[in-house]
Formats: sequence, structure tokens, C-alpha cells
Amino acid sequence: MTKTSSSMDSEKLTRLTLAFLAGAVIGILVSFTVNCTLVEISINAFFAVYFGILFLLIAGLILWRVKNGDHPRPCLLMSFSSLVLVSGLLCFILEKNWFVNMSAGFKVPLYSILGVAVCFALLFSIIDLINYCCGMCQSHEARPLVETETQVYLVVTAAVIMGFIFGLVFGLLDVEDADVAHLKVALLRDESICYPIGGILGGIASAINQYLREEHDDYTFNSLETHELDDDDDDF
Repeated sequence: MTKTSSSMDSEKLTRLTLAFLAGAVIGILVSFTVNCTLVEISINAFFAVYFGILFLLIAGLILWRVKNGDHPRPCLLMSFSSLVLVSGLLCFILEKNWFVNMSAGFKVPLYSILGVAVCFALLFSIIDLINYCCGMCQSHEARPLVETETQVYLVVTAAVIMGFIFGLVFGLLDVEDADVAHLKVALLRDESICYPIGGILGGIASAINQYLREEHDDYTFNSLETHELDDDDDDF
């Protein structure tokens, strides 16, 4: 019994470690994508309009899926999809030549809001993509990565913290004000700060999510087991 328990604990630790590593990679990729998105929105009018329209479409898609699907805490997801919608509108005012007279105290909060929206859209898009791929590769019905109310809160919290930090760092370092010759250096300095943050936060969130999934499995198993024992008692 002790060996079996030890083996299960070892397997659980391995799964948590793999989840942490996978989450760290995703966190770094999200950090890279968010920073590149903020740069393109800031210096290129075409990409500012492009991402603005894209965010509006993503917000509409999320609202449609929440309305027609079965999601825990739909009001919460609808609130953040509305944030994505607002961020799409912000893209039209954050182009470099349009906010030249804005103060840092006004630009930094805007970048923080935009960072949260971009991070939220990315994380839920990645999760949906992984769920779709797992469903295609597995013959039986695959469990989604995020299915309980607590897991939704976890993803939303991770998106808010990561996006806010990425946008805050981007605005404080004035990456958007760097000229073309120094833009790469400014972006590398920004990424050197955001990569470790994204990796750590992404890894922690992924490990916690895996722990919650396994706890949910254990709870379901115990409930079924108790139900079966009650049925057996009724037979007697």
C-alpha cells in the first residue's frame, strides 16, 4: 500500500512538474506576443487598425461563445470580453503619432489595460486550441483544460496579472517612444524583464491548474464510489 501511494505521489509530482514547464513556455510566448503587439500598435498605423479590428472580432466571438455555450461564471467571461472590446477601441488611439501629446501618467494605464486584454485573449485562445487538438487526437471525449469555476478564476487572474505587468513595464520603459535605430534595444530590455515574469507566472498557474484538475478527478471518483456503495447496501 505504501509503495502504491509513493508511486502515485511520484507520478503526480511528475505531472505537476511537466505542467509547470509547459506553462512556463506558454508564459514566455505570451510575453513575447504581448510586447510585439504593443510595439506594432504603437509605431504602425496599419497594425494599430488591424489589431483594433481583430480585438473587436475576438471580443464578439467570446461573447457569442459564452452566450451559446456552457461556461462557469459566464458573467465574468463576458466582462473580460468587454475589456477586449474596449482595448480594440484603444488600438485606434495608441498609434505613436496620435498620442504624442499624452502624458506618461495617461499612457501607462492605457498600455496596462491593453496588455490585460491581449493576454486574456491569447490565453483563452491557446486553451481552446489545445482543447481542440486534444479532442482531435483522442478517440474518447477529452476533458478540457479549464472546466471548473475555480479554474476559470485562475486563468482570469493569471491573465490580469501577466497582462498588467507586461503593459506596465512596456509603458514605464517608454519602448513606444524609441526611434527606429534604438527600438530593438528598447524591446530587448523590455523582454529581459518580462520573459522571467511570464515564465514564472505561467508555470505557477499551469501547475495550480493541473493540481485542481487532479483534485476534481479525485472528488468525482470518491463521489461515484460512495454512490456505488449506497447502491450495494440497497441491494442487501
